[in-house]
Amino acid sequence: MKTFRNPVSPYDAPDPYMGYDPVTGYYYALFTRGRVLELFRSRHAANIVTDGDSKVIYTPDGERDGIWGDIWAPEMHRGSNGKWYIYTSGRMEEKPSAKRLFIMEALTDDPFGEWQFKCKPTPDVFSIDPTIYTAKNGQQFICYSRVDNGQVLDICALENPWTFSEKKAMIARAKYDWEMVPPYDGPRTINEGAFFVEEHDRLYIIYSGNGCWSDHYCFGVLEYIGDDRGDPDKMCDPANWIKHDKPIFEMANEVYGPGHASFFHSPDGTELWCAYHGMKEHNEKVVYAPRFFNIQKVNFDETGYPVMGEPVGYETDLVPPSGEIWE
Repeated sequence: MKTFRNPVSPYDAPDPYMGYDPVTGYYYALFTRGRVLELFRSRHAANIVTDGDSKVIYTPDGERDGIWGDIWAPEMHRGSNGKWYIYTSGRMEEKPSAKRLFIMEALTDDPFGEWQFKCKPTPDVFSIDPTIYTAKNGQQFICYSRVDNGQVLDICALENPWTFSEKKAMIARAKYDWEMVPPYDGPRTINEGAFFVEEHDRLYIIYSGNGCWSDHYCFGVLEYIGDDRGDPDKMCDPANWIKHDKPIFEMANEVYGPGHASFFHSPDGTELWCAYHGMKEHNEKVVYAPRFFNIQKVNFDETGYPVMGEPVGYETDLVPPSGEIWE
């Protein structure tokens, strides 16, 4: 049986998104590349970066689109109209400045086809790390991290894949010690890197707390406790979201600062996997350290709550997602 070891990227690959498309039979991945949007694909999750099958689908042009660079944390999702979209953020001025969300639209049903810049949606506020949830009735919601005396998580109902509605709410602000950036950087409150997970008839937003450069970056959990997940009024009611008081994934086994996760199903649909970044070395200063792309399987307890365990060490052999075909 084939096995692999983390990380699946031989180089810096922060904020990883990975998804599996049963129509094409490929995994697709995106991560922060700074100056470009580069889409990766592979038949095998562990080879997503090393197969050499990638293409740059967008290079920012400030004069044309108003995007000057610093493209962070892109994610690819199908819209309610069936088209593929990439949601991400970029710098809106030539010099370092506040960041805003922007959206790309695929021109074909093949994600490896051509893409076009779609728009910068409103509200025009300092925001990063957008992610999408599609309810069973087709209603879509976007969650993103907004700067507001720290970083908070907002949710907003979408009128269409690129237009925000008036239904929105702040649903999370850091309040626990493990969400706070350590004393060496002063008291910052950060909730970011959200991703929707709907399993066992429960809906979660798994997010990252603390600072992405910190050993203490980790996963937290918001849970939706309302009914009718397709109702904008209920989904955008902060009272219907609760924050669990303990992180579910923290540094261990010499994997430091695990965070900014996305989740994807195995090809046969029987397993849920997590893609996340982690550092290979201890980092206790506010300086950039390489963050590597890792993947591992997710379990759930008898109530349907996610059980991540510990980050798998870099010397541990792992079995690939179920249903992968090896020739």
